[in-house]
Amino acid sequence: MIYLTSLYLLNSVLGQLTYDSGLFSGFSSSCANGRIETKTISFHGIFDNIPQVILGLEHLDMYFGADFRIQTQNIKKNSFDLQIECLTSTTLWTIKYYWYAIDDSRIQVINNFNMVNVNDKTFDHLNPNANYGILSFISMGVTGNVDFKLSITSITPSQVSVGITKVAGKFTNLNQIGYQIILGIQEAFYDTKILKHTSDYDSGTVTQQQDRWLFLAYNGLQLSSSFRQKSIRTQVSKSYTVETWYGTYVVNYHLSSWVAYQYTTEFKAFLCFTLRISQSLDMEVSQKPSIFVEISELNQSFQSSSYLLLEKTVSLLSFKIYMKCVKTKTIVSQFLKCQNCSTSNKFYLFSHYCHGQIDAVTYFPKFQLIESSYKELNINFLVDRLTITQTLFNQIQSIETLVEIKFKV
Repeated sequence: MIYLTSLYLLNSVLGQLTYDSGLFSGFSSSCANGRIETKTISFHGIFDNIPQVILGLEHLDMYFGADFRIQTQNIKKNSFDLQIECLTSTTLWTIKYYWYAIDDSRIQVINNFNMVNVNDKTFDHLNPNANYGILSFISMGVTGNVDFKLSITSITPSQVSVGITKVAGKFTNLNQIGYQIILGIQEAFYDTKILKHTSDYDSGTVTQQQDRWLFLAYNGLQLSSSFRQKSIRTQVSKSYTVETWYGTYVVNYHLSSWVAYQYTTEFKAFLCFTLRISQSLDMEVSQKPSIFVEISELNQSFQSSSYLLLEKTVSLLSFKIYMKCVKTKTIVSQFLKCQNCSTSNKFYLFSHYCHGQIDAVTYFPKFQLIESSYKELNINFLVDRLTITQTLFNQIQSIETLVEIKFKV
């Protein structure tokens, strides 16, 4: 695997790892009768943050009736553990996975390890712009013939749902299944295919995609015998086969997808492009809250901390922010004008002294972001301050402060 080695070297030379991959070539022996084994897999360097780990099942040799349970554990910056447990007396002989590790919030891995009450399921997810996804089936336990296919049935900004086909007379024989959901932004996946294979499969020549892994996984099986299948990659991922080496070929639903490990998509923050400030002697100040916020485009007002998920079409926010004065105190405020500038140039900064002729300061900032994406805002109220922040999912998850208004200490 010369090509993969060069990727590791390049990634290490540039600093801490942000992605890594490799082949887990199996446990120390066959597995049955409650055997549990844990293997530590080391990364080819050290990540800055704890990465997410994805598994793709590429080689499985098991007798009919086996129940093997797999999960990742103890993920660190330099390694992770892979644990197997085999519950029945039926033997699992060999199992191999390609593993992929990534430190990037534009991808999210959701683990559903070893589900025993097999059914459709819905999961929460973090990134509202992770609107695309694939599945990787990694473990199972069967007591008879099975015929199932996993699929993502819906993705919303906050949840993802997985369905499984339920063939009468066979579904109850699937007494355990484990899988991973890999969610990502649009750039995350390219040329995703789920094919039904009824005999040995040869992909033919495939074109290596820059900054992407060729990810292979099963999404379903029609199993009525022992399972002996493997994926064989040739010429460094330029083609692959899915084949059996003994016995009946098990009909399968097989997924291939080019998964990005480096991204060009960068999500931006709203920036303040105009601002008006009014200092006033408000005759109705006693009837108003100490701080309140209005957003005209949303036709909403806020007096307590709130979470907002803005639609992709929202590109302009016009605020009215009201703050009562406390005599002899100074109100300081900042409004984001440049996301990537140095601290001294990042904000518009203002200071207003609360003297006898001022009992309120009202701010009218307008923010703009021309980007077709969901936007997450948090409006946070405290006794003496207001902050409005935006959560961004890029290589790292970050929080940008759009507005902060407070009394100077």
